[in-house]
Amino acid sequence: MGVIVPFANGKGGVGKSTLACSYAVEAAKAGVNVLIADLNDEQHTAATWADTRVRNGYKPEIAVKIVQARSVPELAGRCDMLVVDTPSWTNANNVALARVATFMVVPTGPNVSAELVPTIQLLRALTAAPIPAWQFGVALARFNASAAANEEKIARALLADAGYPAMSGVLRQLASFGVAFAEGRGISETSREGLNAEAVELLSSIAGGVRAASRLLARSQSRGKERERERERGGRGR
Repeated sequence: MGVIVPFANGKGGVGKSTLACSYAVEAAKAGVNVLIADLNDEQHTAATWADTRVRNGYKPEIAVKIVQARSVPELAGRCDMLVVDTPSWTNANNVALARVATFMVVPTGPNVSAELVPTIQLLRALTAAPIPAWQFGVALARFNASAAANEEKIARALLADAGYPAMSGVLRQLASFGVAFAEGRGISETSREGLNAEAVELLSSIAGGVRAASRLLARSQSRGKERERERERGGRGR
């Protein structure tokens, strides 16, 4: 089964689709056979973005499948990496997806009551599941361009106090990022080099979380197989 990377939060408008599609672009550029699972029942944002990308001639092309959540494990067997773009689900649905994920990215905006507090509630639900802390990470997105530094400081402090420090990097709410996504590009493919570097910092943080989780998951699975072999040997010895 390939690596499964959902972008999930119960809140809408926090950058799930933007980050999912942009991360898929960076993975594909690195030579990964990547596929996006679009679980949005109504909007199909990722599928529309991918069609626009093809229409405008941007490379690499990113394959997208519109599927139900139950198809995620099977779909992951068809690629090296399955990026999952989710709707604004309940915490229970997000926890269920996290159980089959390699690493879940939880984007959040800067609004304390409307975005950060519900995000922390989701993170606590993941912890209670229990999903290990190394299997999910918070990405800061849609931060006000003119006040991003102050908003970022507040958000990072609040998340850290709750025990969930955010990954490095932040996606600011800028027209250039919005235009790039609307035209079928990722946030690292704007016409401005400085903004591309800004986007790459956040996307690289996500990639680092995925790599670390993949290693830890492989070790955990290896230990599980070894314990199973030991039980089998013990059974034959009796």
